[in-house]
Amino acid sequence: MDTAMGRLTGEVEQLWAAVTELAVIVLDDQPEPGGLAAADVLGEQVSELQGEIAALREVLTTRDDAVAALPVIGLHTQAFQARYWRQLRSHEAQVQLKGAIRRAGGHWPAWQRTVATTARRCEAPLELTTSALQQCWQEAVPLLDAAHERIDQYQRPSIHLRRMS
Repeated sequence: MDTAMGRLTGEVEQLWAAVTELAVIVLDDQPEPGGLAAADVLGEQVSELQGEIAALREVLTTRDDAVAALPVIGLHTQAFQARYWRQLRSHEAQVQLKGAIRRAGGHWPAWQRTVATTARRCEAPLELTTSALQQCWQEAVPLLDAAHERIDQYQRPSIHLRRMS
C-alpha cells in the first residue's frame, strides 16, 4: 500500500504542477487583466481546480491511515474531474470562451490558444492520478477484507451446547 500511495502522491504533485502552470497563464498572462469577464470567470474556475488539488495534497500529507483517507481522496479527485471537464474542457465552455475572445479581438485569441493548450496538458496527469487512486483501492480491498475477517473472529459468539440428559 505504501508504494501505491507514493505513486498517487507523485501523480497528484504532477497534476498540481500542471494546474499551477494553467493558473499562471489564465490569471497572470492575460493581455488586459480584468479586461474580459469571460477570462475572469475562467480564472475563478481555475482557482477552484487549484483548491481541489490543494485539499487533495493536504489529505495525502496529513492522514496517517492511508486506507481511511481513500474515500476523501476519491471525493476530491472526482470533484476535480467534474470541474475540469465541465468548466474547462466541455464544448459549451469552449464555445462561450471563444465567442467572448472573438468579440474582444486584439491579443486575446493568442492567449486563448495558450490557455487551451495548457488546459489539455492537465489531462494526462489527471488520468495518471485517477489510475494511481484505482491502484490504491485495489491494494486496500484485500487489507480491508483481512481486517474484517480478524474482527469477525473476535466477534463471533462462542456457543457451547451441552447435552441435556
